[in-house]
Amino acid sequence: MTLLYRLLAPLLLFSLVLAGCDSGGGVPSDLGESTSISLAETSTTLGEGDGSYSLELTISDPGFKGVPVDMSLNGSQSTATPGEDLLIPADTTLRFPESATSGGSISLDIPVVDDESIEQAETAVFDLSIPDSVDAELGSSQFSLTIENNDFFEVVADANGLEPASGDTDAHCIVQRSSGEIVFFNNSDGGVFSYGEGLNVERSASDLNADIAAESNPIDRCDGVAKDGSDNVYFLFRSSEGSGSTYVYKLPASGSPTVLASETGLGALAHSNGTVYLAGVQFDGAPEDGFYSVDDTGEEQSLSTVATDAALDLGYGMDVDESGTLYAFSGGFGGGNRNLKIVRVTDPSGSATIETFVDPYRSGSPLADNGDNIVDVDVASNGGNEFLVVYNGSFSAENGEQWASIEISDQSISLLFNQSQLAGNTSVSGYTGGFTEPTAVNDDGEVFVASRSAFGASYYIAKVANMLP
Repeated sequence: MTLLYRLLAPLLLFSLVLAGCDSGGGVPSDLGESTSISLAETSTTLGEGDGSYSLELTISDPGFKGVPVDMSLNGSQSTATPGEDLLIPADTTLRFPESATSGGSISLDIPVVDDESIEQAETAVFDLSIPDSVDAELGSSQFSLTIENNDFFEVVADANGLEPASGDTDAHCIVQRSSGEIVFFNNSDGGVFSYGEGLNVERSASDLNADIAAESNPIDRCDGVAKDGSDNVYFLFRSSEGSGSTYVYKLPASGSPTVLASETGLGALAHSNGTVYLAGVQFDGAPEDGFYSVDDTGEEQSLSTVATDAALDLGYGMDVDESGTLYAFSGGFGGGNRNLKIVRVTDPSGSATIETFVDPYRSGSPLADNGDNIVDVDVASNGGNEFLVVYNGSFSAENGEQWASIEISDQSISLLFNQSQLAGNTSVSGYTGGFTEPTAVNDDGEVFVASRSAFGASYYIAKVANMLP
């Protein structure tokens, strides 16, 4: 019986397989006639600080054969870089062994790099394929992993990067060109510099003083800065030892600088549609308290009056929105209902009207009021909305100086970050605000902050991103 069984066993097994087919039971799932590979998900999003993502593949009807799945980075569709943003080779192979059973899975861990740079969300797109020599189907031929930024504070330039040949490091009146370079005035050195890949001299101290020939004393103060759409930069310069005149200085993107006008008592400026708008304070020597303008191409012009109001106390930063409306902070020395308010000028090139726009210290506001705290006002856009980004240099704020946004459409106020957060999230020491124009905001709502060396802080320029509501 034993010998007969051994002879008949293969025939009996074959008969059982055929019987299974004839009885309607179907082909057994381990014959490999319809081998397929599926992904648990074809796309996912991961934060930089989340560690890693496990990519899972599942096999059906493996048929006792090894199945390799080739995985390669699609360079044209990807913005993430292996080795920099994620720790995985650009090309790799996942392999199901011959012993795999239907429903079995394999996985690949994809570690994500948690860097310290502010960056946009990046996506790694991988193409998946099975060699033609292997009889298997792939449910999806592509997988994408989006990596979201978790960094909001970044040092653009530290004290070493900002140190000029003279050794007199400083940064005031900062603004960003469309190329990404930060342009600023160094009041200790007396020149205009830019910082991109490194420090560049835009205008040396000697050249700047030669440009402003009407002032015999060294130019060492900047009271305002603005930029136009062509990357021409406009400064308010003066000498702390001079006649008191403030010079409206145009540093073009190319060509020779120009002094557009000069006047005493000017404290802020903005640019819109070929016009440089200026804020003046009568107590400091301006003709009246109010707003003035000059053309952005003329030389040694006289100021044109836009609108005046004796209740204003200007000179604390000014900017203009997309519609051409001017915004400025009026301090506590104007009197009346303009005290400690942000005012705006509608239709400044036509029938200009001064309005009280918002009380930044109203009940419920996150801003701490301790006098003339708002020393800078910048317009920014985000998600189709326009905001005023204000720098509140309050000594009474619990966590130090404050940066906040005020939405133009509804005047809602949001605290963006404060001095403690800035100092705690940057790799340089402390923070001490510049005495004029310490903040710049670009079209993406990124905030640039200049620190000076005082009270335990150091010189640097930092960038803060993704803070607007």
